[in-house]
Amino acid sequence: MDFGLVLAAYLIGSFSFGRIAGWVRGFNLAERDTPGASGTFRQLGPAWGVAVALLDIAKGVLVGFLSHYADSSWVLPAMGMAVVAGHNWPLYFGFGGGGGIAPTIGFFAYLYPLEVGAGIVAALGVAGLYWQLYWRTHPHLWYPIPVGAVAGYIYVLVALSRVGGFWAFLLVSVVVALRGLRMASKGR
Repeated sequence: MDFGLVLAAYLIGSFSFGRIAGWVRGFNLAERDTPGASGTFRQLGPAWGVAVALLDIAKGVLVGFLSHYADSSWVLPAMGMAVVAGHNWPLYFGFGGGGGIAPTIGFFAYLYPLEVGAGIVAALGVAGLYWQLYWRTHPHLWYPIPVGAVAGYIYVLVALSRVGGFWAFLLVSVVVALRGLRMASKGR
């Protein structure tokens, strides 16, 4: 059953709601931008971007819920990595997906709501400061959300070292970082 849960996590993660939103609007979002919430926001506007973000977070929440059915301790980190890997490299959409932030938030917010909530506040604060103090005058550099996400991820790693879940979050962070570095090298 444990291997089935990990496979289910990947398949759930593989639903690319950004690509679906682009399809509904008549184009392939991946040809224009990263097909996650931020790319949807940039290409289709705030309402579509927020809707995709919420759906991508919901994928993570669903997999977090399903993790309670695991029999072995290794399954929790494997399921977290699988849902994010599915989001980043979706089976149904040619293995080109988003950056993995939203499903990470959903998965870990379901399991550790206080720590992740504080991490989100830290991430948004850093992103806001970065945007206000630097990015507005240097818009060719990294977008504010990924910069803030780095701060949020670091905060959550420290917070989870006290309550559990550190290793699971660290492994998922590596999956997100791998995709982020690949996206940065392509200029997205």
